[in-house]
Amino acid sequence: MSGILTMAVSGLPAEAAPPNAPVITEPVADGAMVSAADVHMESAPFSDPDGDQHLCSEWEITTGGERVWASGCTGGVLRYHIHLGDGVFENSHTGRKDLIPEKDYQLRVRYKSSSGDDEWSDWSERPFRTAQEKKPLPGASQWVVKQDGYKVEEVAGGFQLPVNIAMAPGHALDASKPMFYVTELYGKIKVVKGDYSVGTYEDDLLNFDPTGAFPGSGEMGVTGLVIEPESGDLFASMVYKDGGNFYPKVVRFHSTDGGKTAATKKTIIDLDDEPQSASHQISNLSIGPDGKLYVHMGDGMEPARARDMNSYRGKVLRMNLDGSAPSDNPFYKASDGIDSHDYIYAYGFRNPFGGAWRASDKQLYEVENGGGANDRFARVTRGTDYGWDGDVGDTKKNALYTWEDTVAPVNIAFTEPSVHHASGFPEDKWGHGFVTTSGPTYATGPQTDGKRIVDFGFNADGSVTAPKTLIEYNGSGKTTVAGIASGPDGLYFSGLYADSGTDPTKSGAKIYRVRYAPTQSTSGVTIYGDRDFKGSFQALGAGVHDASKGGLGSVGGDKMSSLKVGPGYRVVICQDDSAAGRTNALNLGLCRYYGPGQHQYVGADLNDKTSLVTVMSAAAKNGSGVTAYRDADFEGADQPLGVGGYEVSAGELPDVDDATSSLKIDPGYQAVVCQHDRAAGVNSGQVGPCRFYDAGEHVTLGDSFSDNIHLIAVGGPAVTMFSEAGLKGNSQRYTPGIYEAVRGQFSVVGNDAITSFRVEAGYRVLICNNDSKFAKNKGDLGPCRQYREGVHNLQGTPVDNTASLITVLAGPSNGARMTVYRDRDFKGVSNKYGIGVYGATELGPVGNDKISSLKVAADHRAVVCRHDHTKPDVNVSPCRYFAAGDHKYTGADLNDDISLVAVAK
Repeated sequence: MSGILTMAVSGLPAEAAPPNAPVITEPVADGAMVSAADVHMESAPFSDPDGDQHLCSEWEITTGGERVWASGCTGGVLRYHIHLGDGVFENSHTGRKDLIPEKDYQLRVRYKSSSGDDEWSDWSERPFRTAQEKKPLPGASQWVVKQDGYKVEEVAGGFQLPVNIAMAPGHALDASKPMFYVTELYGKIKVVKGDYSVGTYEDDLLNFDPTGAFPGSGEMGVTGLVIEPESGDLFASMVYKDGGNFYPKVVRFHSTDGGKTAATKKTIIDLDDEPQSASHQISNLSIGPDGKLYVHMGDGMEPARARDMNSYRGKVLRMNLDGSAPSDNPFYKASDGIDSHDYIYAYGFRNPFGGAWRASDKQLYEVENGGGANDRFARVTRGTDYGWDGDVGDTKKNALYTWEDTVAPVNIAFTEPSVHHASGFPEDKWGHGFVTTSGPTYATGPQTDGKRIVDFGFNADGSVTAPKTLIEYNGSGKTTVAGIASGPDGLYFSGLYADSGTDPTKSGAKIYRVRYAPTQSTSGVTIYGDRDFKGSFQALGAGVHDASKGGLGSVGGDKMSSLKVGPGYRVVICQDDSAAGRTNALNLGLCRYYGPGQHQYVGADLNDKTSLVTVMSAAAKNGSGVTAYRDADFEGADQPLGVGGYEVSAGELPDVDDATSSLKIDPGYQAVVCQHDRAAGVNSGQVGPCRFYDAGEHVTLGDSFSDNIHLIAVGGPAVTMFSEAGLKGNSQRYTPGIYEAVRGQFSVVGNDAITSFRVEAGYRVLICNNDSKFAKNKGDLGPCRQYREGVHNLQGTPVDNTASLITVLAGPSNGARMTVYRDRDFKGVSNKYGIGVYGATELGPVGNDKISSLKVAADHRAVVCRHDHTKPDVNVSPCRYFAAGDHKYTGADLNDDISLVAVAK
């Protein structure tokens, strides 16, 4: 009987089973600390005992038993991944856009199946706590620099959600030409010229209204950007709407007005069967050393697509510039038709939003947002599986580094000596990767995780060092970091939002620059007699410094072992100088190029063997002194050159290119020409053969040099003084030293006649009304004013047409040309100075405002001043002239009140 009953029951329709309860993957653990502004809520894929499909999910947040936020029954990608902006705040939190800091909450989620029987899973719950709201540091600026020697500067504004920056290749800071481009998420590409003026390159790129919740559905639009260096064409990635879905595409833009606006556009690839989702969409673009286009694709918030070779999502794609698949791709197989397999370069990514090529190893790198923290920094290699399949720990696979907390890395840039001189960063930062971490979306004020730029160093085995913060946000507003690019004078980055207000999509976001500008580096270039910046030292300004003419100062010829090169400078050092018949004729031996940075050792081949140093600042605008001609006998196109450096690879010789064949050099000027420039290798390769040319007319440069010059370094006077405004009237040139009218040293320009002048890079000039005729060892030379590089007009200043003394010097050097003492009568702490100029931070152990007595060596003289100002409109007086001899007391007016010292023969 029991058997019959059993058979009858088993024949009835089985009762439908509800879906399995969700597995919450983010927040990652019970009690996790999260941002009150941006709670990432994620769950693992749906499963159902009956095999039903996942219809929707219901998400809610409670506190103290009260529901304060809810999503309703959400479908699509929001079934697994949702943000606060995708739901509604209610009850005690009505009207809010974020949770309350330092408060306990509980996330709840349940799944509904497609059975039609209103089947819901059980609720899954995850308690979490919101983090403390971090307050700005009192008295600090909006961006706080965390490493010595750097500064942050605003360069452009008025942007709307600027997500990416692409720097124009080879830009030489020409004010009229495009310097970089910016993608705005909501449908525009902006162009920024060298003068930082902003224009629109192209707009109306989206066929839908992208406005939506932040964080949430509003995070879609135009994303990646790259410039093809040969044509100047731009490639941009974006999404478009078709029906109810969004799909990815890449568009190529061509300009006919020098890159200022787009004339034509063409879609090179349209993936119309790959639905996209907010944030996890098509993103970064780059062009590799192979000339191919690399396209990053997010997983569309469907983790299963990342390792599915039948999908383009969750991949790095590789394609030709026309959008076709290269036949040498790792999974290419044309015989079965062209599909996703043929484009895939690497796979298994979640959201690889940022990426860049590192010139040092010719490798592609990416940064991406992980699931449940575990944000990843990885090297992208051909055919490799990066493991993302929906589990929290998947993004640890093949990672160079994973963050333990969610920092939201957005993009990466490398500082490479072959690209914009490593943006002027010092040598210890060459090859480093700088990553922008945006942190919680649209959060207020500083954040513990994110809103900063961090840098990674690389070890010899290819591993990376732990990230070190370069800058971090310290304001009270909303902005954060997003796009980043290596520029000619620093790293450029975008602040994603306008800093004030409550609307993340409004215009007003800004572009900033991080520049290396160490306050302790007052000289452009300093050379040292020993390794590691020890031994004798000499500051050098722009020009050609020849040991045979005493140009290497206290270091001397064949004595140099290390050097420091400041931002904006370049140096070529050569084994031989202009002596021994080498002027205008023979080569200068081994010559090496050095970019900005600290070079602890010049190498065994040049150690104690250097006899000539060229210090090259930026190419001089409107410079003169040397004229380069494209053909022999001063024929063909010509280009005037002032004191500074000019390289073909930097676009600084546009009129003659590499074809210079003859030179005219004015009296007082010199030129060093080399067959190679930085392209031959920075800090390592040889730029030679190089040759030294003195003043005169050189109708030909010889068979081996004519039509084969890639670098020209011009030396000349440190300062040129003029008797009229605008660099007009009588003129007189000055090399480093102290000059006085009483000695007849203003005979050409005239005593009390200087009205304008030009100072070359790396030099400092002091101009005073009086000279030693009336103020020797006592009295006041003033008024006196100090000036640095550039063109200066004295009209309207106290020193216009009254100058009787000038000092022209490049910076400190070692030696015993002058000794200063902290106390009277040559007592107390002392310090020795060589020929040079010393500001408040360069006075050594005696210290600023501490000098009371001094000794000046025979055949030398000195000028000391109360103040040390670089602004030309500031008086540095009182100043005093001291002749050779012992001076027991500086005088009551200057005792313990000296900040500037100049010493010369």
